[in-house]
Amino acid sequence: ISSSRDTEAITSQKLVKGHAYSITAAQQVHHLGSLVELVRIRNPWGQVEWTGAWSDDSPEWTGVQPEERRRLDRSADDGEFWMSYRDFLRHFSRLDICNLTPDTLTSDHVGRWNHAEFEGVWRVGSTAGGCRNYPATFSSNPQFLIRLQDVDDDPHDGEDGCTVLIGLMQKDARRERRFGRELNTIGFSVYEVPDQYKGRSNVHLGPDVLLRSAPAARSRTFINLREVCDRVKLPPGDFVIVPSTYEPHRRGSFVLRVFTEKRAHSSPMEEDVDADIQQVSHLLDTRAASKDELRTKRLE
Repeated sequence: ISSSRDTEAITSQKLVKGHAYSITAAQQVHHLGSLVELVRIRNPWGQVEWTGAWSDDSPEWTGVQPEERRRLDRSADDGEFWMSYRDFLRHFSRLDICNLTPDTLTSDHVGRWNHAEFEGVWRVGSTAGGCRNYPATFSSNPQFLIRLQDVDDDPHDGEDGCTVLIGLMQKDARRERRFGRELNTIGFSVYEVPDQYKGRSNVHLGPDVLLRSAPAARSRTFINLREVCDRVKLPPGDFVIVPSTYEPHRRGSFVLRVFTEKRAHSSPMEEDVDADIQQVSHLLDTRAASKDELRTKRLE
């Protein structure tokens, strides 16, 4: 589309502008002695189909053997149509691929990945600290620990280390839009845990650590998408993932997913909380006594 006015306009060959189609199959067919690459495309409306070359009633099908044509016809439902790969490249401008596992698309095998998932909240005045550009509040963001112990068995990039895939996803995006609130601009940073904190799982790293050391890894950008996902390579050790919005004081809830090739320990990191139980009990007793005294005075 060239402007918002073109959205869902229908072309002369019955393609809907600004529309998200799905690719449901790819085949090669013999057409008059040569191979032609075809893709099967689905319009989620279930109607309004392509009328160009290789559409349902196009003359190109007369050059295909009847049994091959029947095989392709049986696999296409209403709203689906065939198009040559060449025409597909000409008419479509963007392709999104959803990879169902954390393996790279160039990998020859599917690995067994370890997975940890956490839910968190950015609360205004509490845990909505913004990115590192805001040093006064950055360390107040939620923090999550990953402990990497074993390097990859067969590094695909030739570099030893531990492959980690980190996905930060915003929750309740549709509900927020209904209230007129747009998606937050989000990203994450990964910091190595200093020696004095290693082996512990209940420490919240403060500005003395986060602002004096460079991150070991981070998301490539802060962006207002539903999910930010990046693959990083880290040495064995303890690391903290700090998910954040770009600006501080932006409320929101999120899911943090961590995939590792080798087994790893993961947990949220929290601050140590000390409480003097005797002091609290004494305070409660004092309040109770005050209420009794007040009640007595009222009766008098």
